[in-house]
Amino acid sequence: MNRNRAARSLLFFVLLAALILTGCQTSPPTVAAPPGPTPEPPPTATEPPTPTPPPPDPVVATVNLGAPPQTLDPNLVAVLDASGNDLAANLFAGLARLNSDTGRVEPLLAERWEQINETTWYVYLRTDMPWVQVDATSSEVNVIRPVSADDVIAAARRACHPSSGVPLGSYPAVFLIAGCEDIYHRDPATLTPEYVAQVLGVRVLNDTAVEFTLTGDSALFPTLLASLQISPVPADLLESDAGGWAAPETILTNGPFALQPGGSLEEGFTLVANPHWPLPRTGNVDVVNVSFSTSPEAFAAWQAGSLDLTVIPPDEIASIPFEDDPSYRQLALPAAEFIVANYDNAPINNVIVRRALALALDRQAIIDEVLEPAGVSAVPAGRVTPPGMALSPAPGDAAALYDVEAARALFAEAGYADCDFMPPFTLLTATGSGLSRQLAERYVQMWNETFGCAEGRIMLEQRPLIDVYAMLETLPDAYRIPRPGLVTLGWQADMLDAQHWQADIFGCREMFPQSYLDQGRACLVEEEELFAAQTMHDDEARATVYERMAEAFFGPQGEMPVIPVLTYTRPLAVNAWLELSPQTAGPLRFDEWVINADMQP
Repeated sequence: MNRNRAARSLLFFVLLAALILTGCQTSPPTVAAPPGPTPEPPPTATEPPTPTPPPPDPVVATVNLGAPPQTLDPNLVAVLDASGNDLAANLFAGLARLNSDTGRVEPLLAERWEQINETTWYVYLRTDMPWVQVDATSSEVNVIRPVSADDVIAAARRACHPSSGVPLGSYPAVFLIAGCEDIYHRDPATLTPEYVAQVLGVRVLNDTAVEFTLTGDSALFPTLLASLQISPVPADLLESDAGGWAAPETILTNGPFALQPGGSLEEGFTLVANPHWPLPRTGNVDVVNVSFSTSPEAFAAWQAGSLDLTVIPPDEIASIPFEDDPSYRQLALPAAEFIVANYDNAPINNVIVRRALALALDRQAIIDEVLEPAGVSAVPAGRVTPPGMALSPAPGDAAALYDVEAARALFAEAGYADCDFMPPFTLLTATGSGLSRQLAERYVQMWNETFGCAEGRIMLEQRPLIDVYAMLETLPDAYRIPRPGLVTLGWQADMLDAQHWQADIFGCREMFPQSYLDQGRACLVEEEELFAAQTMHDDEARATVYERMAEAFFGPQGEMPVIPVLTYTRPLAVNAWLELSPQTAGPLRFDEWVINADMQP
């Protein structure tokens, strides 16, 4: 027999015998148990506590914003400092925000504003957008204090002071504020805080309300509120350290992101989501690592997946298929290139000739052959106002901008079927920029090819920029000098509003005597509406005016006081896992970004 089986059998019988013996024993007598305390029931088994799950890993965006910003101080950021505008939009909450997609000004730190009379406005501040600062040791975002009306006053006084360094341009938006222009043109040595406080049209109503007094009734006041020039700054820090309050180690911010100490303009910054930000976030990004570079290495890092987004470096722009690949974007900058018409002499004083010259320009070819090889990004423009301005009109149909046959037909209609019969004219451009010369040469070449003009019929002249500006002025008869028929001009916005682009630059002299170009032309009937739009407080009505004006100026039957050529843009490369809002202009807004981690390499 198997030994294991025999052992199991023996054990079985031993256990069986023990059970039988136990059953045969006599039961002991039953004895009542003495009374006593009732025993406590055994403890009930409990489930072990569920451990708290660790917090999810932060969602991190890594980006290269191109050229480094000139400053972190929002009041000092120039309109074409793209990376500076990015940081300002994410670190600071201004009084209002210009939504570049809708062209509408939206409340931000200012909860609302109301017009009390023609020149007086009350602005009411939110109480839940405090100044915050990141602790260098714990990395916690700490509330320092609320933003107050004094911070608004400090920014406005700073913007109007001639020695503040705030970039204002030719038509400063802040000059809408009563007393601002007077202060700005005074000798800084004679300005006292008491004088500025007395003259400038801003004052505190209470901790969360400010009164603005304007020079007149203006529908552009909301656009002024969206300007970085008067974005509130900590008044106490500004007073104690005007030049250093915005250093990375000491800066206070109040936007959707806060700045981690330790970065620099050269090395980059880390931005962390502000947990005290009261508005809903449409994105999921918690941290943004920002670097600055215009080198090809940054583009290579984007191609390798190390960067979620990069500004495309100049050396790569000519090779980028912007129209064919959704990975590449061009955000419109508030800057445009156009050709100014001189109404003093023939043939440019003929509107049909101006329309013909406009149709003869192949704008995309100009971009492809002149700008992009020079590392400059742009898109064709049939209207002067760039996308992203307040109440900006639609950009128009780019495909209709270039039509050689239509241009020749118009030229013949004007009486110049043979270019030999056309009076010669000059195109003036500025010296000091090889790009300006190349653009002007390409314009002349296209006109010669389209209209069959011999070399020298359309002459090209270069002069110093200051002389070019002088040529744009209309001088008294006694001082009048011969002016060129056309002048090339680039313009960057002084105010991000369609009224600025249509009225301040080329509005007719009679209605807009301060217009920059001061053209001696008859005012259009439609310009009466443009004049009225200055005080038109209905945004939709004002937007309709600018759309009509764009058609009256640049449509098929348009006046063409200037010939639009292009809008400058900011070229971006965006990897597929980063979802941006479908913006066409304006600063990047990190709180709207969504990163799909599953798609990342």
